[in-house]
Amino acid sequence: MPTMVTPLDELEAVNELLGSIGQAPVSTLASSSAIGDVALARQYLNAAVRAIQLHGFSFNTDEGYVLSPNVDGLILVPAGVLKIKPAANANVNVKRRRHPNGSWAIWDADNSTWTFTAPVEFTVVWGYPFDDIPDTARHFATLSAARKFQKKLIGSDSLDGFNAEDEQKAWIVLQREERAARDTNLFRRNTTLAAQTANRRY
Repeated sequence: MPTMVTPLDELEAVNELLGSIGQAPVSTLASSSAIGDVALARQYLNAAVRAIQLHGFSFNTDEGYVLSPNVDGLILVPAGVLKIKPAANANVNVKRRRHPNGSWAIWDADNSTWTFTAPVEFTVVWGYPFDDIPDTARHFATLSAARKFQKKLIGSDSLDGFNAEDEQKAWIVLQREERAARDTNLFRRNTTLAAQTANRRY
């Protein structure tokens, strides 16, 4: 059986960044997190991963995500949430704010209170680590981070132009995958269309 191609992992991505400035690759990230260029490369990669996910793709967005108040009536925002807003059908005016106790919680803007008596539905955008996002997103994040990393440390205009072109191509592929995912989800949610298609004869 032929060797299968595996998704890009964080070590490979960091080595791509190091290669963009002519540095030798490292064999592990566990013992090299404190090394200057490696640590900086990981920072740039993590920043790119976060920036990409702020767009809110299908892979990191949950619609109709229900959060319930705790015993004190607070609706606490889970760790890893990048963006959160009321679901379209929630019919409430609520916002994420820092609670006086230091936690991120939901503020009821209509009633000027932190206290809730019932669950609320939200649209939540999550921030996942590099190895938990699709390979298309990993590829784009790596190219985006490498371009900025190279520009910061070397500042080569010719290399920047080449990387920008690759980055643009990777973005197009990622957007194409996102459109396909959203079209599939829309089709599955549209029960009438799904039923009509299911009854067709080919």
